[in-house]
Amino acid sequence: MHQVSGVPFMGKGIKLVVLPIIMLFLLGGALTAVPARASSEAVLVYDYGFATAVRWVAGGHAALNKTSVFTQNERLVIGYVSAALYAANLTAQWYDPTGQLYLNQTSAEECVASPCTFLFYLPVANTPASARLGLWRMDLLADGFKLYSAYFTITPVIIEDDYWSFNIAQSVPTRIHGELTVTVNPTGQNWSSYSRYIPYAANVTAHEAITNRALNVTTNSTSYATLVLVELDGAPSKNYTFVLNFDLNYSLVWSLSGGYGGRFAFSWQDQPWERIAWARSLHPTDEAFNITLPKDATLVDLNGVNTMALDYNVSGGERTSVYFNGTAPPEQPFGWTMIYQDFSYRNSNQAPTHPSTPTGLNLALNQPIPLLPLTLGGLSVWTAIMSVLLLTVSELIVPIYVGRGLLLNRRHLRIAGLTLVTVFILVTAYQLIIVSSQSLPPK
Repeated sequence: MHQVSGVPFMGKGIKLVVLPIIMLFLLGGALTAVPARASSEAVLVYDYGFATAVRWVAGGHAALNKTSVFTQNERLVIGYVSAALYAANLTAQWYDPTGQLYLNQTSAEECVASPCTFLFYLPVANTPASARLGLWRMDLLADGFKLYSAYFTITPVIIEDDYWSFNIAQSVPTRIHGELTVTVNPTGQNWSSYSRYIPYAANVTAHEAITNRALNVTTNSTSYATLVLVELDGAPSKNYTFVLNFDLNYSLVWSLSGGYGGRFAFSWQDQPWERIAWARSLHPTDEAFNITLPKDATLVDLNGVNTMALDYNVSGGERTSVYFNGTAPPEQPFGWTMIYQDFSYRNSNQAPTHPSTPTGLNLALNQPIPLLPLTLGGLSVWTAIMSVLLLTVSELIVPIYVGRGLLLNRRHLRIAGLTLVTVFILVTAYQLIIVSSQSLPPK
């Protein structure tokens, strides 16, 4: 039992004072027909909580199926309070898991024979509330004063499991075959047919998974996606499974390396409106994917969008396969992007190489000299080195020999050194002429 402070009581002395006053009002015809409002201190709370159903029994009391956990298929969440009060405006405020006020309900209540049971209702099934999964809060106020806060949880109901399989036979031009295996749990849903949009689907067929019996399929293509309608031949049983086969007639794979590096991205988006039936979009969907990459391709990275869980496994063999699963949240887009390296495509589509255009300096340095195993650049370097060597010898080594009484004619060394200097100057000038002629703009 939960009790609010300030419980009203009537003592014997108070009765002796109040009775004469009431009699005077009755005699004077001044008794009002509208009871005075009481504050929260005048409300005594005995019990409160939530229930899925209520049944009224003798004496105006309520028999309740109490709980604090509800599924998103529950028709109502019933909030109840058992309290003693004279008269009050009771307000139930319902807050969703994000903390936002979802519903506000106010009613004028009176209690003649205490305690009284008061009920408040939150519709759930097939309403936006069913898609707001998690912990809810209800605050109860009496004449604006808060009496208590109570909590309950709305849990998901999975009515559909989707298993997608994509076989990327070729990156460019893209060739992808898809397969969607749908397992239904038709709790409270009409599954006589199944419809959804599949982006860029073509050549769509369907069959039962167990019997392999072909199912009737109707398609209607739009600019972005193909509307697929499958006739299920009556309401299916729980865990009924059928398979959709299709080709993607538009590339969802694009190159990340200019068409030559062999790195590609494959993206998939699952929008709430693609599930057609609004009731289905209110439920989360278990999604599993298996993507077979082209030959000689490896996984680089995988990222998910609005997924409750995304983990993946990579299996090898002749071709790499990537498996991952997650849960598509209700009324939110779900998707992923896979990046992979296609070595087969990269090796067969190398970027063209363009030889560098020779500059005038390169032409001058690499110009061969007739009858000599030298280029102009080599001759220039050789003459420069030899001229420095000869002039150094003539100036430094010759005095040493003179001091020892040996005669050495420096004149011939100087002539040879100056000749090499002249050759060096002529070769360098010729190189400059070639460079300047190459750099002139064409007429």
